[in-house]
Amino acid sequence: MRQIAIIGLGSFGNALAKALASSGVEVIAIDRDKDRIEELKEYVTVAVACDATDEKTLKNIGLGDVDLAVVAIGEDVEACLLTSILLKKLGVPSIFSRAVTPTQKEILKAIGVTRIIEIENEMGKEIANAIIAPRILKRVSLGENHSMAEIKVPTQFVGKRISELNLRQKNRINIVAIKRNIPDIDKATGSKTTKEEIDTVPDPETYFDENDIIIVAGTDKDIKNI
Repeated sequence: MRQIAIIGLGSFGNALAKALASSGVEVIAIDRDKDRIEELKEYVTVAVACDATDEKTLKNIGLGDVDLAVVAIGEDVEACLLTSILLKKLGVPSIFSRAVTPTQKEILKAIGVTRIIEIENEMGKEIANAIIAPRILKRVSLGENHSMAEIKVPTQFVGKRISELNLRQKNRINIVAIKRNIPDIDKATGSKTTKEEIDTVPDPETYFDENDIIIVAGTDKDIKNI
């Protein structure tokens, strides 16, 4: 099981720690604020109130053994940079660090962190995407200009087979999975209901229904143009 450290438990770090923990990831949560630790400790594997800029403390917690560390410290730029340097020194293989200023971003690049998180910038892009392409429900970046997205099935796809649409050649996208609600019976009450079914290996002869959600991969431009 992957072990991930979250350092800095403000709104972003707190939400990230809870989301990862609920997905079955072992989370080590770290913050100077004891109240933040107290609030989060029931959700994560380990919660420690300490100074993440102290190398000895990080070693004692065992951060050198984690698979990935997220430095989610917000306004304290110096603490974010020093913590990132110490994690690099400890040999953490993957480090995601938050940047709130252009200068901080450049220094993090020089340090060599794996990914720089710019929450405001990324949130702005997500909101813009939601306005420009409202069919796109969720998007995960796969690298520069490439994404995996969850979208409402386009009207022109309904009633047609995957093979008939020839999306790889015509639209330059790959269908990764199809999500749909299928009729079901509630065992407790006997009433009719629905349950979500996810087909991760969709048959080329599968027909699209109007309520389907499809997960696709491709360039950002090609996904928007579906």
